[in-house]
Amino acid sequence: MTEVRPPIPDSGNEDDVLDVSFVDASALVALADRDDASHAAAVGAYQDLVTSGFRLFTTDLALTSAHELISAVLGQDAARFWLAQCNILVYRIALADLEEGRRAIEEGWSAPDATLADTIHLAVLDRLGVTDVFAVDRAFLAMLG
Repeated sequence: MTEVRPPIPDSGNEDDVLDVSFVDASALVALADRDDASHAAAVGAYQDLVTSGFRLFTTDLALTSAHELISAVLGQDAARFWLAQCNILVYRIALADLEEGRRAIEEGWSAPDATLADTIHLAVLDRLGVTDVFAVDRAFLAMLG
């Protein structure tokens, strides 16, 4: 079952965010879809993160996006099963994250191909001071620098 908890600590206490990794929707989909070109690499990366003691979290936005993509690619039954089995800390995006992401798109200071979800997630990562990201979406990874 997916857990919805309060946010992980803000970046004010560096010790609290050292071994935290954000899991993007692209990684969630790659883990779920065995036919995905990135599936094997995603499984390996996931195992490495868990073995290394990283605390993994995603956002409600990424979880929703992943469910929608899994439903479109694998069907409603598979998406329902995936959702029931998905056990990752889910962080609710804040209104400030949404506004920051929206502003990045509207004012053109984001990457040209950035999606609103990407810019919102960049705002979340920035606010929380999280620098480790588990994703297979090359465009999103490129935005991280």
